[in-house]
Amino acid sequence: MPTFILIPNGDALQAWDSSGGGTSSYTDVDNDNGDTEYAFSDTNNERMIVDLPAPSVASGDVDTIDSVTIKASARKTMTGSSFAHFQQTGTAADSSFINNGVDTITVTAGGSYALYSGTTETTSDGSDAWVYGDLAGLQLRITKFRNDRFGELRISYLYAEVVYTAVVGADNATFFGANF
Repeated sequence: MPTFILIPNGDALQAWDSSGGGTSSYTDVDNDNGDTEYAFSDTNNERMIVDLPAPSVASGDVDTIDSVTIKASARKTMTGSSFAHFQQTGTAADSSFINNGVDTITVTAGGSYALYSGTTETTSDGSDAWVYGDLAGLQLRITKFRNDRFGELRISYLYAEVVYTAVVGADNATFFGANF
């Protein structure tokens, strides 16, 4: 099945810190560049919510949205583990809320960044299947869960991976005849 990713392009809420100093921004997590640029937290309940752009794949090319998964390149500095809640949120095409649960992610200390994934969600709210229009209102929410006595939880890259079924193209030979 084909996929595309949605990379943050705006901030809905930022309480994490930036590797460059001050409050973090979506620009700290919009490319996979490790410790060059990242958002970090060591404080319980600090949140970041990022906006996502409209898909680059046209709606006419998408038959169904099969699933959406939050993915992040993260690492824990120093010792122990760090925890984060991953959540898909926002406003669906029908003006309802996108909310399909919270995933607790454990990031263990180890020096280098690793890719962490939330649950592959097949619905936008726990019961309604995704529709293309839901993606226009999708946001990613990351909440630092528990204080760290030693080190920081760092996120260098954050995105949503969308798996979809493509529209099957028309077979002109069948429509016009085999000799067309």
